[in-house]
Amino acid sequence: MQLKVSENIKRYRKSMDLTQEELAEALGVTIGAVSKWENGNNVPDITTLMELANLYNISMDELLGYDKSAKNIDALAERIENLTHEHRYDEAVLEAKNALARYPHTFKILYVCAQMYSCKFIENQSTEGPEDCEEAISLLNRALLYISQNTDENINEFTIRLAIAQLRSDKEPEKALEELKKINYNGINDTAIAQILLFTGKYKECLEYSTKAVIRCFALQYTTINYMIMAIAADCKEESLERALELTNHELRLLDEYKKDSTPGYLDKLKAIKLIFKAWVMAALDDDEEMEACVKKAYLLASRYDKAPKKNTLAEDFKFYYSKEKAYYYDSTGTTAVAGIDNLFDQLKEHPSKKVVKYLPKVIECWRKQVK
Repeated sequence: MQLKVSENIKRYRKSMDLTQEELAEALGVTIGAVSKWENGNNVPDITTLMELANLYNISMDELLGYDKSAKNIDALAERIENLTHEHRYDEAVLEAKNALARYPHTFKILYVCAQMYSCKFIENQSTEGPEDCEEAISLLNRALLYISQNTDENINEFTIRLAIAQLRSDKEPEKALEELKKINYNGINDTAIAQILLFTGKYKECLEYSTKAVIRCFALQYTTINYMIMAIAADCKEESLERALELTNHELRLLDEYKKDSTPGYLDKLKAIKLIFKAWVMAALDDDEEMEACVKKAYLLASRYDKAPKKNTLAEDFKFYYSKEKAYYYDSTGTTAVAGIDNLFDQLKEHPSKKVVKYLPKVIECWRKQVK
């Protein structure tokens, strides 16, 4: 490598019509240092190499004589990743320094090195922790400058800024909070923000963000489990139907746990809908008695909900609600529960599995008797 570096330092200096003295002055070094570089008797440090590359307006790869191929970059990144996974940090650091010297403006290298220092920081906080943390943050900030090079769909500006905020959370919680709040799109960072607020003694604000996070997770889980129930039951095999029933019962118990008291509220509507799902599964299991019982319970809850005020607010109905903001819940079935279940039947008819859809008319017929 020395011969390549020495040749290139001299060649690019001459191409710019610079004397050794002028180059030395530009870099703030002695003429003797430049002479030793060009004679191959010494090699500039990394900082000086970067200054030389900037002065010559070339990449570090061109200055060092390396071939900047995607294959070479991928191999280096993979090597650093493997060493990190194996917790061989001393070797990983050496590889990272080598890679950063060769590819200081390459996103993949910057990012994988940042990940390595981040893991090293997490596992060795009592020793090199602070230095590793700062190095990881520095590299992530540099990676943001070259985000346009990124080809990994799981990495974007948001994930990088989130990683920076998480690294700052222990030593610089206020900076971490500021960063997390800036990128708290649709409340995605509510839990991370709540964690920092908790450990900085801001309990009331912690509960505000925690409540919003719990409500969001609750809503997402409720809807997702509906999809899971339908997917599990799709083949209409007894084993699948039993598993779908188990999942439905789990959700019904969870709704009971979340409900604050017996006052009619939005959780009643959600429970009524879930009971219809259970009735459908019971019909497929040929348990008409339990199917009818579920439909009757669903109708009682739905009609009670429709008569109640403040129908779609969770603040008064959710047991663990500690936010000043009122949370409102909306679903695709409609504003009332009874009519909403009628709409639900129309949606369920679109289920692509004819095996399970054929049991729906039995549930609908039972529901119609209740409504009359």
